[in-house]
Amino acid sequence: MQSGANMLAWLTDNAPECDVVVSTRIRLARNLADIPFPARIRRMDDIEAVHSRARECLTKSPTFTYERLSNLTELDKRALVEGHVISSDLARSKYGGLIISQDQSLSVMIMEEDHYRLQGLGAGMSLFATYNLVDKLDQMLASEVKYAFSDELGFLTSCPTNVGTGMRASLMLHLPALSAVKGIPRISQMIGKMGMTVRGAFGEGSTAAGAFYQISNQVTLGVTEKEILMHLLSIANKVIDFERDARKELYNSMGTALEDKIWRAVGILKYARRISDAEAQKLISDVAFGVSLGIVKDMTSGQLYRIMMNARPAILASASGPQQAQDRDAARADMLRQAFS
Repeated sequence: MQSGANMLAWLTDNAPECDVVVSTRIRLARNLADIPFPARIRRMDDIEAVHSRARECLTKSPTFTYERLSNLTELDKRALVEGHVISSDLARSKYGGLIISQDQSLSVMIMEEDHYRLQGLGAGMSLFATYNLVDKLDQMLASEVKYAFSDELGFLTSCPTNVGTGMRASLMLHLPALSAVKGIPRISQMIGKMGMTVRGAFGEGSTAAGAFYQISNQVTLGVTEKEILMHLLSIANKVIDFERDARKELYNSMGTALEDKIWRAVGILKYARRISDAEAQKLISDVAFGVSLGIVKDMTSGQLYRIMMNARPAILASASGPQQAQDRDAARADMLRQAFS
């Protein structure tokens, strides 16, 4: 499997609204009409059919490769989870598979909660562009397989909350100022009333390390894909405005104290000999805050997001080799010194 820079080639510089929006993810849940859903599947022939139908359809294109999760190392699987390519559930799956594009921006998780989870990743605020790519992937697959679909309900899925479009659209946001002024609970409440949800960077149950949060739709039934995307875009724009206003107010009130905090973060990243994953995320978050305010001028938000991802434990280890935690902290510091030199 690819790792490091190749793994994150889709995370480009100068993406729309990249000072606040790190990335976009679109995920479609799909099931085959003639095979029991994963929770009720019993025959190995059925499991093999789920794999083979997607593999034979999509790997006709040289863009895509197929992997059995059982053939990957635990390190490879953890790196894919950290890169937001697969879910933790798929990483633990005995019968899971993955079809993935060269830059890992498009993928199909096989035998997760549903037969197929089609996913697209895009840099910054790219809801419609990312959806269009996933929709083309969906059409490729639908041209050769028959989905479980109801004229009344839409696409049928294992979890009732996904029935309808089967779509989850999410944005990864960097909200350091709102976090600093304790504004996240208020934002979460507002978003919840509008049919969206706020989670940590790695989804439900995860913490918001480095002030990174996901917002995503909750409703999939009785609405179109375009309506979901427009609604999420509208809410995200409000959150972006709140965050930008909070950044200005924080800088006006803190002044050199905030500049000192940001430059101290740069100094540690430039010169430290050991850095944990949690500390690296927090420090990089501080520097990204500085970039957005024009305090740090020689780096971009996209660069910092890629550095942060490459500093994650499994992605780092897949690039530099398996290590004990202490050695990994030293390897992370080495990588960060080179990145910030």
